[in-house]
Amino acid sequence: MQKDNRNYGLPLAVIILTVAAFLPPLEGLSHEGIMGLAVLFAAVALWMCETLPMGVTALMALVLVPILGIAPINTVFSGFATSTTIFAIAVFSLTAAVMKSNLAIRLVGFAVKVAGNNPRKLVLAFMVTGWLLSAVMNDSATLVLMLGLIDVVLLAAGAEKGKSKLAKCLYIGSAFAVFMGGMATPAGASTNVLALGLIQQATGQTVPFVDWILVIGPVAAAMLPVIWFILVRVFKPEPISQEAIDALIEKSTVLGKMTPEEIKTLVMLVGIPTLWIIGSWVPALDVATVSVIGLAVMCAPGMRLLTFPEFQKEVPWNVVLMIGGVISLGGILSATGGVAFLASLFLSTGVMGLGLFGTVWVIVFVLYVTHSFIPIGPGFAMLLIPPLMASFMDMGYSPAIPAMLIGAILAGNLLFPINPALALAYRDNVFTFFEPTKVGAIPVVVMTTLLALWVPFMVGVLGLPK
Repeated sequence: MQKDNRNYGLPLAVIILTVAAFLPPLEGLSHEGIMGLAVLFAAVALWMCETLPMGVTALMALVLVPILGIAPINTVFSGFATSTTIFAIAVFSLTAAVMKSNLAIRLVGFAVKVAGNNPRKLVLAFMVTGWLLSAVMNDSATLVLMLGLIDVVLLAAGAEKGKSKLAKCLYIGSAFAVFMGGMATPAGASTNVLALGLIQQATGQTVPFVDWILVIGPVAAAMLPVIWFILVRVFKPEPISQEAIDALIEKSTVLGKMTPEEIKTLVMLVGIPTLWIIGSWVPALDVATVSVIGLAVMCAPGMRLLTFPEFQKEVPWNVVLMIGGVISLGGILSATGGVAFLASLFLSTGVMGLGLFGTVWVIVFVLYVTHSFIPIGPGFAMLLIPPLMASFMDMGYSPAIPAMLIGAILAGNLLFPINPALALAYRDNVFTFFEPTKVGAIPVVVMTTLLALWVPFMVGVLGLPK
């Protein structure tokens, strides 16, 4: 099935470009604008069919721009020179440092000690741990780390995967918590970084790190107890013996006192996000600047927390290429009129007549469900954020509202393990395909409603870009 889907991508892209080449200019859209949109839709087709890696598709789309006469070659790669792209690279130094240390094992040992043999508290402890780590680490890396630690717990408890409800709770709960933590800060997910880059491109202004936390973070935090409450009632986790708890605590205590390397890693793990927050008031401490300096410090003599090969191994270059490519393509579509054309089409649907709350609710819910079946976050971000920003600005609202909403909800999925991140947990027959839906359906509605209420309000309070 996957092989067939990959084979469909290139023919679809060729058909889209060929049809566009023969279309006459439309009212409000030049031939260059038509071809720019065609390149976008061709890229989306390739992303949907997974014909090429995401980053390669983004680069190919940019290469087509000068070939098709849309824009000169020396302008098409501008997105790679933005601070957003640099931040997307350097931020993975934190992921690399944590993955190399034993800090996560110590944190889980502490969580188990606090939870005791209460299985519901244990599930919550793992969810909180995953949420905190994913707020400053890549979601996929955090989930891989958490699943490894969960397996240690299940082994100690003698829980059988596929039958154990504790296993279902820990796997599904940790995955969902990681997605919520990934929403909470710009560093949590690549789509958050992409949204910030598109806002900066459209308005010339940056959204401070702390402002993202204030706009999205409260909803991401509020969803954690909602998900946990439903999870432990849908799958009532079986108790774990005190002997198993003692064995798990011993795994962390046997490590002894924290090593100098672990202390340094902890300082960086706390210090870098702290500087990101301070940078909301001190312009010199831009997130990209802080991240690059943090990377340099971790690699410097006397610290030696990372070698450059270790850092390179953790950087998802495919995602970095995608971010730079999408930001570049967004600038091209804006310059050729494609964004304004899509915005006018959106306004003609009458959705904005539902009022701000109704409009936001419909956009978030429809996109979330669609993304559940078609998990192409970058494609949806590129397709929807620029025109929605233009539409919201035309109506007198901040473009940060749709950009931050879409960036946040594309970070993960609570419904089906089609999404690549949730698919990481869909293994060893721990849970069935539709079991995440049993837990996630109500939280999706709750999250949509909270986002539709809180995000526009908080964006207005903070006076984010118009």
